[in-house]
Amino acid sequence: MVEAAEDMDYKRDSNGLHNNSVSDISLNTHPFRYTLYTTFWDRIVFYIMAVTVAPIRLALIFSCFALTSLAARIAVFGLPLEPDTPLAGWRLIFRDLTVRLALLTGYAGGFFIQRVKGKQVSSKEAPILVMAPHTSSIEILAGSLCGLPGVVSSIDNGRMPVIGAIFRACQSIFVERGDPDSRNKAVAKIKKRAATKGAWPQIIILPEGFCSNGKSLLPFKTGAFLPGVPVQPVTIKYLTKHDVFSWIDSGPSVAAIWTLMLCTPFLGIEIEFHPVYHPSEAEKENAELYARNVRDVISGYLNIPTCEMTYRDLKALVKQTKPDTSFLALWKNIITKGYVEMPNMSPKKHFS
Repeated sequence: MVEAAEDMDYKRDSNGLHNNSVSDISLNTHPFRYTLYTTFWDRIVFYIMAVTVAPIRLALIFSCFALTSLAARIAVFGLPLEPDTPLAGWRLIFRDLTVRLALLTGYAGGFFIQRVKGKQVSSKEAPILVMAPHTSSIEILAGSLCGLPGVVSSIDNGRMPVIGAIFRACQSIFVERGDPDSRNKAVAKIKKRAATKGAWPQIIILPEGFCSNGKSLLPFKTGAFLPGVPVQPVTIKYLTKHDVFSWIDSGPSVAAIWTLMLCTPFLGIEIEFHPVYHPSEAEKENAELYARNVRDVISGYLNIPTCEMTYRDLKALVKQTKPDTSFLALWKNIITKGYVEMPNMSPKKHFS
């Protein structure tokens, strides 16, 4: 991608979608629509799993996650919330143990396939990993397959009793939500780490900012691209027959989605590392251009269209359709109808 990309004519269809070599955009690629179609035998498997394997899985997940948190606590024991130097010595042993236990938590939850394709470069070559699409609450598992790189997160998350130690062991960058200059401070910290030429681990960012169903790519926020450093694109795929992962405000609640995952016999996840994207001088000066070009590249890797819908559009859809996202509504539809379509909308009814 070069500077000329800034002047490209992006055509938007009635659903707010960009057509990137996809001939027909329909509700099938709408980013905020959740669908689940099951057969009679699918439902039998769900019911059997619900009263046999699912409770055991849940107990194992809690147990493994507690061990993960314990290992992370040891790794950062005695350190301030955001130390000035990276972890070293014996602390790295417990940080590596944290990663292995996080992956074990995935196996406990039924993710028997955890596949990595491509090669992850060092933080010296690409200080930032850009991961997409952002669809699920379990993408910490995808992060674990990357070695649990740091994230840019609220400082409140670093202080949480259980998960806070994991954020800290990842050597995350923390920001104050109430600080109007938090973005500039985060960018400055990323640049400072990048200048150490690989001394700090990578930072991973999901630039869409919120979840969709992964059938089209939402606009990328500029946070990952403001530092103007090289990024390595990482794509995620879930290897299951049904979508039991997508957590969208207009779809089933996170509790409902988790029950579907627990009741699915075999789950799988695949991440793929792609070639490092080195920004041009124009992209270094223009974070929006940089973000848009990287999104177009990732769209090509995934072979899905891009979409210009925003979080405001998602909220408008929820307000307009008023979907019942509860646990009971999900399973009522599965039991009585055999399928779930949320929200209920027609092509002509939605955004223009």
